[in-house]
Amino acid sequence: MQIEQKLLNEINARLERQDANGGNGWASTRRLAAGAFKDMGLPTRRSEAYKYTPVAKRFTDNLSLENEAGTVQATRALEQLDGIHLSTTNGLLDSVPAHLPSGLTISSLVDAYQGNRVFVNDHLSRAFVAERDAFSSLAAAAAEDGILIHVAANTAVDQTIVIHHDNVSSSGLVQPRLLVVADKGASVQIIEHFGHAGASSAFENRIAEMMVADGGSIDHVLIFERSEEATFVNGLHVYQEGSSHYATNTITLGGGMVRNNLHFLPDGEECETHLNGLYIARGSQHIDNHTFVDHAKPNCESNELFKGIVADTATGVFNGKILVRQDSQKINAYQSSKSILLDRSASIYAKPELEIYADDVRCSHGATTGELDEDALFYLRARGIPAEKARLLLLEAFARDVVDLIKEGSVRDYLYARLHAILEAHAS
Repeated sequence: MQIEQKLLNEINARLERQDANGGNGWASTRRLAAGAFKDMGLPTRRSEAYKYTPVAKRFTDNLSLENEAGTVQATRALEQLDGIHLSTTNGLLDSVPAHLPSGLTISSLVDAYQGNRVFVNDHLSRAFVAERDAFSSLAAAAAEDGILIHVAANTAVDQTIVIHHDNVSSSGLVQPRLLVVADKGASVQIIEHFGHAGASSAFENRIAEMMVADGGSIDHVLIFERSEEATFVNGLHVYQEGSSHYATNTITLGGGMVRNNLHFLPDGEECETHLNGLYIARGSQHIDNHTFVDHAKPNCESNELFKGIVADTATGVFNGKILVRQDSQKINAYQSSKSILLDRSASIYAKPELEIYADDVRCSHGATTGELDEDALFYLRARGIPAEKARLLLLEAFARDVVDLIKEGSVRDYLYARLHAILEAHAS
């Protein structure tokens, strides 16, 4: 495609300029990622993984890596949350709080490399397989900077880190990059919020790598609610060492087309992985969640719950795959996808998968799609509850199963209010 070559030319030109100015430490990994993207190209509907989600159609000839700042929001959701607040512009860190807890480092990737190039080289691009994900490869090749969050060994960060991704380009291709490293025995909670920024035709293609060392813990929440004109591809790549804990909750309430590519590699024994998600698609929105859990070592557990509510002419897609490698015995892996269709013109495509090469495991998957339970509606109406309120109660209860898994109470309260406002319009 012409747009692919155009982007590769821009990436190569930037790398050449950096080489002329002394370069940076991860130029070699950027070139490898660019090579992988060139070999794969943008996926089309001929690709099984993108059969129902034509993201490549959003790549138009006017997309460029050159971006201008978008409109700054007057207020931010979650700004009253007690914690360490960060903000980004076009994926780049605006500033760092003057005082951070001992053992916590937050900086741009460029600054981090200047301070400790060995650390950056050891961790950047380690959590993802470039040949597996074209969009993450493009982001890894194009991003000249990014954000580093590093928690030192045996450090428990008591304050929640809240990242406000509230400023994006009014047009063009924005490619943010995030690297989170929790060292041995470290723990941290991170909440990312992609608010309703003034981005009309922005295409955000972001890569996030999260690495959890032995005995470490990361609790992660992502809330996406951009405007319906926005496109978002979210590449999350998680690497876990032994006895580590990782939990993520991906809440998608906005965007015209959203693709969440969520990849997890528990690469040590006694790992615990929790991946949950909720999406509400209405109007002509298209929301796609693709998950992949690669159980590489024995004696691990993963739990997965995704729920969707789809209305109007919107489309929801879920594809979840669990791979249990040979000799990865004693694996407990559970996956569930549940969806509700509110209109006959809405669509759901669900495909849970298990690929197991070990014989001593407990693995299950399931997918259900349907309308609201008529018996439950009758039960509520028989007790004097009006039809619209009864439908709203059932829809909120359905969605809250996922939101209730979020640890931070103020975030749950915010999402309860948002769910009520969104679902109230579709309860009639």
